[in-house]
Amino acid sequence: MNRISIGARLAVAFSLVLSILIGVGWSGLNRMARINADLNDINYRRWAKVQLAQQATTYSNLNNRLLQGAILSGRQEEVASLLNQRDLNVQHITDIFQTLSKGIESATERELLQQLDQQRAATADGIARITDLLKAGKFQQARVTMASDVILQIDALHDAWNAFTRFEELQMQQARDQSQANYAKARRLTTWLILFAFLAAAAIGTFVTRTMVREVEQRERTKREARKLSDDLEKKVAERTEELARAIRHLESEATERRRKEEDLRRLAAIVECSEDAIIAADLDGKITDWNAGAEKMFGYSRAEAAGMPVSIIAPAERRREHLDILARIRKGAGIMNQETVRIKQDGKPVHVSLTVSPIRNQAGRLTGSAAIVRDITERIEMEAALRRSETNFRSVIENSPYGALRTLPDGRILLANPAAIRMLGYTFESDVLSLNMATDIYRNHADRARLIEQSRHAEYLKDLEVEWKHRNGSPIMVRFSSHIVKNQSGEIDHFDLMVQDITKQRNLEDQLRQAQKMEAIGRLAGGVAHDFNNLLGVIIGYSELALDQIEPGSAVRGQVEQIRKAGERASALTRQLLAFSRQQVLDTKTLNVNGIISDMAQMLLRLIGEDIELQTKLDSELHAIRGDQGQIEQVILNLAVNARDAMPHGGKLMIETRNVRVEEEEPHRHTPMTPGDYILLTISDTGVGMDAETQAHIFEPFFTTKAQGKGTGLGLATVYGVVKQSGGYIWVYSEPGVGATFKLYLPRVLDESQASRPPDMGNSHQATATVLVVEDEASLRTFTCTLLKNSGYTVLEAGDGDEALTLAGQYKPPIHLLLTDMIMPGMNGPAVAGKLASLHPEAKVLFMSGYTGFVSRGLIDPHAVLVSKPFTREELLRKIEQVLGQRTTAPTNGSTVRV
Repeated sequence: MNRISIGARLAVAFSLVLSILIGVGWSGLNRMARINADLNDINYRRWAKVQLAQQATTYSNLNNRLLQGAILSGRQEEVASLLNQRDLNVQHITDIFQTLSKGIESATERELLQQLDQQRAATADGIARITDLLKAGKFQQARVTMASDVILQIDALHDAWNAFTRFEELQMQQARDQSQANYAKARRLTTWLILFAFLAAAAIGTFVTRTMVREVEQRERTKREARKLSDDLEKKVAERTEELARAIRHLESEATERRRKEEDLRRLAAIVECSEDAIIAADLDGKITDWNAGAEKMFGYSRAEAAGMPVSIIAPAERRREHLDILARIRKGAGIMNQETVRIKQDGKPVHVSLTVSPIRNQAGRLTGSAAIVRDITERIEMEAALRRSETNFRSVIENSPYGALRTLPDGRILLANPAAIRMLGYTFESDVLSLNMATDIYRNHADRARLIEQSRHAEYLKDLEVEWKHRNGSPIMVRFSSHIVKNQSGEIDHFDLMVQDITKQRNLEDQLRQAQKMEAIGRLAGGVAHDFNNLLGVIIGYSELALDQIEPGSAVRGQVEQIRKAGERASALTRQLLAFSRQQVLDTKTLNVNGIISDMAQMLLRLIGEDIELQTKLDSELHAIRGDQGQIEQVILNLAVNARDAMPHGGKLMIETRNVRVEEEEPHRHTPMTPGDYILLTISDTGVGMDAETQAHIFEPFFTTKAQGKGTGLGLATVYGVVKQSGGYIWVYSEPGVGATFKLYLPRVLDESQASRPPDMGNSHQATATVLVVEDEASLRTFTCTLLKNSGYTVLEAGDGDEALTLAGQYKPPIHLLLTDMIMPGMNGPAVAGKLASLHPEAKVLFMSGYTGFVSRGLIDPHAVLVSKPFTREELLRKIEQVLGQRTTAPTNGSTVRV
């Protein structure tokens, strides 16, 4: 019973000891397995987060380049494409951030992610502003915002991502170190426990053995020895089993780690090989250790050719020290470095690159070399250069354009103005124009701009629009412009690009041409009518004078004939006004001093305008002389004075001023185009009721008058206009209702003022012995003229047309001293008769008769030819004849007439 009890106790003790040994061994092995599993799990999670952070950093860098490309592109379609690609990358970054947020394992990690999220939000706001500017086409403002604000936020975002990556890498390293420490601790504990178990088992075995020896003596000694041998065998088996299990687990762990690393290496190698960027690794001596396919394509060297070569083989001579500076900075602990530089290909061609260099460290953290990512940016650099050239060319075109260029906003603000537009508006600096508003400061009529804005809503281009703008001095300018309407993505007007031409001078010339054509047409009609009237009036006045010579002074009939003569003279004055307006009046031109004419007329003007009107004169003492008809100049002053008197029914001031002026080739805003040169300026102004613009447009038209019926003929200002134009001058009027009127007359000066007109030296006698050939198609006037000459003692040859005159001259053998011929006749005109008569009678001098001088402007006769103006009196005709013939002997008492 004791033996059974001892055996049972021995069995229980042995089982307990064995269980302890097995439990301790299994516990130790299981503990180490869990440590390895935890380490693998931590490393996997942390590495996955590091990879996600690096991917987010890569997307962020790519977004930065896309944004910079959009800013530099300057084209809306390219900007839209780049921004869309950037939006996809932003979504990837958002997905990565959400994934990281779901796997937060510590407070520090949560804090880093919160800081990262805040920085992402700040950067997104800045980039959103740039995106809005780019979509609006404001590239310059986008560049300024990018440089001054957003670049700093992007750098801060990159720093936040790098901080998160470094934290995860640090956590992974700390987990690895902690796992290794726990593994060593567990291994030591297991070893001590196994040793303790063995010692306990040995003590128990010794105790049991001694007890059995004492109880069973010699018989049990063999069993004890056998049991001892069995225990030793089991112990050896357990040890070998433990060692084998430990070796198997170690091999499995190493195999798993090796497969994971090999997979990572294969994935990274695939990324490196498939990258279009050149990825180059070099040792600390600058020798190339790795060279991907992108580098082969970019630089032309194969991997075998590049391996072992210095990095300087791809650097141009002037940049050979760049890689040395980079290596020096890496040795000093610098992190990732970015720069743009130039490299050369194997064929010597340069390539612009963006270079990103980072240090390479081994597992122990020791620096072993550097890695560079090289991106070809040649196309971007060329695009930037082309963009700069395009901007320079465009600015040169705009700055030097003769047409004005403006960029304006719908609210009227002006964003751009070229020099031509600045000059057109009367300003000196662009800043002056940019401070203006189109609606309030440029357009004279606000309705014009409102109408154009409405048209722009339904069009993309408006062409050749004509409106009135305001000059800086307040004067109107007529412009013709074309507008390009630029709209945003929502279809609303963003801005207007205008090309503007100042057509003020052109419009003035067109208005003056129309006015001149109208006046010329009226003048031709008036001249034609006046010519026919002059023939009739010549007969009436002439015969009335002959009749008065034959009527006794006391006769009742004499008064009636005198009234006929006076009526003819008044009608003659009316036709002279018509001819003066039409610039066809025969003028007696000579060198005149306008100051003298005004002084001589002063008393007459005072009586004319009345006592309630003050006459003021301001005469230039150095005034130049002019060439003109004194009577016509007096008529001009008289007509303007009468008009001024009628415009001041309640009194006022009449001012007459003279001065010398010089008109240059180009004078800005001249009211009327003038031939450059020296003029005398005669200014006549009043303080009367004035005129509106509509009245001023018609004041020089014949028969136009604002006076009551019977108060004026409407020929006063028309006569002024005709005289000034016939004298080679210009007339301009300025008036506003209530402020009076100012007439400015520009009359060309005489270059040689010493050549004053002198009357011809004529004899004292009106009798002559000359023979006169009279050619006139108007029978009544011809008869009167012949009678007058015959009564004056001349021998008269009479002809009704040119052919008749030449026939008569050919048959007449004595000398013909004078040809007195009408200018305009059916068939052969006066100059033609004179030309043919010269071959028959070279001694004959010529005196032309005419009621107007339109033929002079057409070049029918010499401008210096002598003319007598119809209708003429007896004294006027005889004086002209004596002027042509000069001193003559006394004519026979009885004249004779030869008629064919």
